[in-house]
Amino acid sequence: MYEPHAPIGRARRHLLLTSMAALLAAGCGTRSILGAVSDSDVLDASMEADAPETGADVARTDLGRSDVPDVPGALDVPDVPGALDVADASLPDVVDVSLPDAPLADAADVRDVALVDTPADAPDAPDVPIIDAGPTGPGTLGSAARFTILAGSTVSNTGLSTITGEVGVSPGLALVGIPAGTVVHAGDPVAALAQADTTVAYNRLAGLPCGTALTGRDLGGMTLSPGVYCFTSSAQLTGTLVLDGRGQANPLFVFQVGSTLVTSNISVVLLTNGARSCGVYWQTGSSATVGIGSNFSGNIIALGSVTLTTGVTLHGRALARSGGVTMDTNSVSNAACPDPALPVAEADAGASDAAADVADAPDGSSG
Repeated sequence: MYEPHAPIGRARRHLLLTSMAALLAAGCGTRSILGAVSDSDVLDASMEADAPETGADVARTDLGRSDVPDVPGALDVPDVPGALDVADASLPDVVDVSLPDAPLADAADVRDVALVDTPADAPDAPDVPIIDAGPTGPGTLGSAARFTILAGSTVSNTGLSTITGEVGVSPGLALVGIPAGTVVHAGDPVAALAQADTTVAYNRLAGLPCGTALTGRDLGGMTLSPGVYCFTSSAQLTGTLVLDGRGQANPLFVFQVGSTLVTSNISVVLLTNGARSCGVYWQTGSSATVGIGSNFSGNIIALGSVTLTTGVTLHGRALARSGGVTMDTNSVSNAACPDPALPVAEADAGASDAAADVADAPDGSSG
């Protein structure tokens, strides 16, 4: 026999709706929901909590009976369509956008990616001291360009000299009085190669065509343009010699001396208009001696020996093929500029200009 339900309070209805909503979310149908909430203890507790204030008895309702129809009205909730039944629902097809499987990069792979801008075939830096990376290019002097002082037999210094650059001797071994901290090469392969390159440079300089013959004339008081100047015997400098580069990019001055080069005391080689000490060569067939207190410029390449007397300042190099280099309280530096190549054509052209300069001056000077 159908037994009407007791009035449902607002709080209890809210409880029932909340419970059914939760069960719907879990995928249950209406009848399953009603069966799930048929526990009499639960209903009794909820109805007692929501009983009217009049104190009237609230009839117990058995929502779990099989003969109870679906709850009408707001409680008559139809079964949720299958599309909403979470248990049976299936997601629509989705385009597979997953990336293909790839092996994880190891530490080496990560390193290669990080260095992607670095050429893979870049050569490693040579494992040599920095001091050995001096000026050894294809200039006139080759590997000898790294040396400020190079001798065949011995290098001897007296007093407080200052040397900027390296000091070497080969095939000899003697190095005497060299300032502390100077990089030296005594009879080693570096010095031997430098001596070989010095010989090559000496022969090249000696073989250049003579542009202007100055045999028997003192270089003091002259102003010379770039070119090749030759002395069949000795050469003398008293006073000041001006070497005018005439604004050329790499002006070259070559002095071919048949025997000895000698300067008086306090002589000067003055460089102007772009002339540089690295572009000045003094090729001497015997020995070279720079007088006391002189200020000399250029690369002295002597077949025999080189002597720098007391107080000499040399902007360039002192290279002795077979003999020694003697120093006395000197300042020597080759750091002014790198060793240039020797363009013979330019030297010959400059020699013609220089010859004209000298010819214009009856006393051997110009300017």
